[in-house]
Amino acid sequence: MSEFNQTRNVREINPATIFEPHERKAVLAMQATALFGSEGFENANNDLAEAASEIGAAATMTYEDLIFVNPLEAGAYVLSEDPSVATQEALFYTSHRSIEDTLGEVIEAIRFSEYDIVTASLQSAGKQFGGLYRQLDPAAFAEFRPYFRGINGYPGPSGLFTAAIPIIDLLSHGGSNITEDERTRLTGDTDRGLYPSHQSDLLRSLLVDESPQVDMPDEVRTSVKSLLNRFRKVHTGSVRRFVPEALDAGAEGSGGVADVAGYLASKMLQVERSAK
Repeated sequence: MSEFNQTRNVREINPATIFEPHERKAVLAMQATALFGSEGFENANNDLAEAASEIGAAATMTYEDLIFVNPLEAGAYVLSEDPSVATQEALFYTSHRSIEDTLGEVIEAIRFSEYDIVTASLQSAGKQFGGLYRQLDPAAFAEFRPYFRGINGYPGPSGLFTAAIPIIDLLSHGGSNITEDERTRLTGDTDRGLYPSHQSDLLRSLLVDESPQVDMPDEVRTSVKSLLNRFRKVHTGSVRRFVPEALDAGAEGSGGVADVAGYLASKMLQVERSAK
């Protein structure tokens, strides 16, 4: 899935040597998360709060920190100390980056009416998603997943905070698969700095737009809906295999969803109903 597998334990990175503000915040967030519950947490967390405030980001380890800001090509920042687990952790991040890059192609293709690219790239993203979970070792995932905790009252990093899926839904179907409660959550979490900064302005503008749906052929619109639903089904199947306890009644996910099983089922049901 990924051509990059070099890793660097983020505990060994000196934040003072990182001058790009988003990357520095990501390093501090990962370090504070690693120190959670230990004596060094308070100082690390104070530094994180200052760095997060400077760029308007959430003072916690976010999806953006791990997937978009993480310098994966140069060597992924990881939290796992066991080398074999660290390699799998890096695979998780680099694979998600590849998927996000492909979803970004979908967004641009929709905006520029390049419909062949829309469906081909969305199909590719789904295949990449399935490919990740065929390569990922469940035991290794169980080792690094506990790091996906939230701190300072924020939820932890989660695929819930990909902006690409709601953006595609809003552009292609006007957000028919987004309930009012979820729309409120999306807006609030965007304002809290939990969604990727390079996409948050577009997501926010589409959420307040009364008619965000763009013109496209009906067959392309139908295909997008079907492919998004398939993407969600792959996600549900992956959760069932890798985090079966998350599907227990009332179980909470790292992204703060209070009922993961109910949330995933409701998303697919909403798509199926709106397709009729």
